[in-house]
Amino acid sequence: MIPPRTILAAVNFSHASRTALALAARLAHHCGAELHVLHVENPLFDAAADRAGINLAPQTLAELTRVIADVWPAVQADWQSHVIAGQVVEVVLDVAHRHHADLIVVGSGTASYAERWLFGSTSEALLRRADVSVLVAPATWRPPHPESADLSGMGPLVAAAEADAPSDTAAGVAGALARVLGTSVEIVPPERITHALANRVASAGGSRLGGTPIVILARKTAAGRRGLVRAMASQALSAAVPILIHISDQAMWM
Repeated sequence: MIPPRTILAAVNFSHASRTALALAARLAHHCGAELHVLHVENPLFDAAADRAGINLAPQTLAELTRVIADVWPAVQADWQSHVIAGQVVEVVLDVAHRHHADLIVVGSGTASYAERWLFGSTSEALLRRADVSVLVAPATWRPPHPESADLSGMGPLVAAAEADAPSDTAAGVAGALARVLGTSVEIVPPERITHALANRVASAGGSRLGGTPIVILARKTAAGRRGLVRAMASQALSAAVPILIHISDQAMWM
């Protein structure tokens, strides 16, 4: 459901994931949504620590709590934290399903090789496999009004849809979210979704309508073609603005 009632932010302590947490917290504040903050522990590290008689979970949970307190305005949200060891994509989707999350928020655009290895490739795998809508926050994203706890000034919402998704899905999601954010909507013809289109949509929306745009793409989990899913993942991870990939048949698992 968009606007979301429950939001899951995946955090790995990188700069990109902190930006994602800030966006998730502001969206939760604006929508009155519950916020879940998840850190997935590396299962190999967790097992090695366990063999050494060390329980990493309390330390990691304490660090996650510090991050939530440091990333404005996450601490002001109605939040719950989770630290779980396992394969990242499986754990993220499992937690999303368990708590009926309407939206998963992740970061992109990490600068270092280590961060790309730890988080960027995981974000891409999540986008390809997700049966829950995903909002990708670029590491360079900044809110229009940093002093505010919400997304005041955000927009316009620029919507495009995959050809075999319902024709009004992206437009409907954009309209529903725009009403909450108090912004405008621009609908882009969905005949072709490419990396170049995503960049043109972002820059055109920002230059013509002002503000800080969000691009909304729509696809089906069951019917979406693999090539288009891969193209959407590539767009979302390289765009300079937040991109929301809406899963049109998300309700199938609820």
